[in-house]
Amino acid sequence: MAGDEVWFSVWSAKDKNSALVVVDDKTRKLKAVIKDPELITPTGKFNVFNTQHDVY
Repeated sequence: MAGDEVWFSVWSAKDKNSALVVVDDKTRKLKAVIKDPELITPTGKFNVFNTQHDVY
């Protein structure tokens, strides 16, 4: 909601781990790495608040 993060995907082969990486917008420091065995092709990272309130 705050718009202070950058999310990007790290895609790997089907039999390897993929992840979503979250970085602070201003400092560019790593905030989180989201991993899950079910996360094969991580796409569709949307700011739900902005989408619901048409903030673009």
